[in-house]
Amino acid sequence: IAGVICVITWNSRDKIDNGFLICIGIAFFFIGSIDLLHTLAFKGMNIFTGYDADLPTQLWIAARYLEAVTFLIAPFLFVRRVNVGITFWGFLLVTASLVTLIFSGYFPACYIEGSGLTMFKIVSEYVICLILLGAMVLLSQKKAYFSSDILFLLYGALLATICSELAFTSYISVYGPANYLGHIFKIVSFALIYQAIVVTGFQRPFEILFRNLSHSEKKYRALFENMDEGVAVVDLIKQGDEIVDYRFIDVNSRYASMMGRTPGDVIGKKGTEIYEHAASPPHLQHFRSVVATGEPDSFYAYYKPEMKHYAISAFTLGNSLVAAVVGDITALKISEDALIRANKKLKLLTQVTRHDINNDLSLAYASIDLLKGVIPDTPETNEYLGYLRESIDAINSKIGFTRNYEQMGSQKPYWQSVSSIVRNIRKDDPRFSSLKIEDSLESLEIFADMMLPKVFANLMDNSIRHGKTVSTISLSYQVTGNGCRVIYEDDGVGMSEESKARIFEPGYRKTHGFGLFLIREILLLTGIEITEEGGEGAGAKFVLHVPQGGYRIV
Repeated sequence: IAGVICVITWNSRDKIDNGFLICIGIAFFFIGSIDLLHTLAFKGMNIFTGYDADLPTQLWIAARYLEAVTFLIAPFLFVRRVNVGITFWGFLLVTASLVTLIFSGYFPACYIEGSGLTMFKIVSEYVICLILLGAMVLLSQKKAYFSSDILFLLYGALLATICSELAFTSYISVYGPANYLGHIFKIVSFALIYQAIVVTGFQRPFEILFRNLSHSEKKYRALFENMDEGVAVVDLIKQGDEIVDYRFIDVNSRYASMMGRTPGDVIGKKGTEIYEHAASPPHLQHFRSVVATGEPDSFYAYYKPEMKHYAISAFTLGNSLVAAVVGDITALKISEDALIRANKKLKLLTQVTRHDINNDLSLAYASIDLLKGVIPDTPETNEYLGYLRESIDAINSKIGFTRNYEQMGSQKPYWQSVSSIVRNIRKDDPRFSSLKIEDSLESLEIFADMMLPKVFANLMDNSIRHGKTVSTISLSYQVTGNGCRVIYEDDGVGMSEESKARIFEPGYRKTHGFGLFLIREILLLTGIEITEEGGEGAGAKFVLHVPQGGYRIV
């Protein structure tokens, strides 16, 4: 029996994720081996000469200690995948040590001819019983891992072993009735373990070898049925070499309700039977692509009869099977359309308002020029006209800011090469043509808003405008544990600590105070933060902190 238990477990070791079974299966090979030596050690067998009845008794105690400790340890291994090699060699080492101690005479005596059992033997039997009781308690705490019938079989096996050990506490002769009764209980114990693990393992393998898998299947089935999204599994049908239809293998309740049906109405039916008024089943082309390429596909669908919008993700399950996850995004789509319409109206309003203000600004600039020709040219009048022009410039700057701010987030972010952006800015703007660019970014790309070029144009403008002595701009990056630092440096005069604390505030620098504020807002759209880390007199140093997933080297 011990050998069969071991063989079943050993040949299933790659599929079992239950450490309890691995431990029990391997242990029973060594328990059975010691029991075999116990049987061969009796005098009538004439195998081990020169030994008395103490030898089989010692081997018995050793085997029972090994069995009891195994059942005590094994419940702790239910959810662990144990190392089969380490477990095997561990039991081999323990077994070899016990056998060596017994045959070398160092193991305590268990039976003395003419006197009967030693105190060590009697105490050991009670200790083994206590260990087995502890194992039963642990098994009861892990009962969720077994079906009830298997659990009761294991309880019965451990109780039979306890009865066996109690019977072995009182005999005088190794051939007496108590000894005989103890062996009967032992046979019962092994038979129950055989029934629990071997017979049940063959007849209902998922309940003993793959119980965790069975539990997982139930959990995922519950998730499948209770998802907000509809899920369908279809099997593509070929006609010759062409995929012409599909059959529903499984659908959850949500998917069926989207079609106004029950799962029973859908499962087993072809797409052409469910969508009988369509020329071909919906999404067939996408399913073909998924099977042909092996790559997932995401797409949108609109059903006119129900006026519903759906987001669909399809992926292959192998061979001709495809799974589709369908989400109803009708409410989201309605809200999105309403938001787009509102933004269009708001954009139109700001454009009209900005156009009118620009016309007024043009008139104001022209009026200043006309005033210069009709009023006395004195220092005082020039001073006041200068103040007036500065005020008009400030208004013009703010109007320009609203135009730029309006464009933020108007399109989806995408991957952009910082090196290419800076090169294009330098080439297109003559103000930057004399700047030397030291570029160490290589092929770095960052995921950012379409206005990322505006970020670096503003940084370069800031260098020219406020750096005073700037001749070189350096670009580099550092990969960190939190993402990537993209570093922009110039060799200008730098800025004070007081300025660094305020430069990203709106309106910090009078007429041009929105540039760095706008930069920060553009970058934050994709989670990028910007800080100034330069030193006064050592040039400006702006660092873009790009999060994980927001950069790549191509």
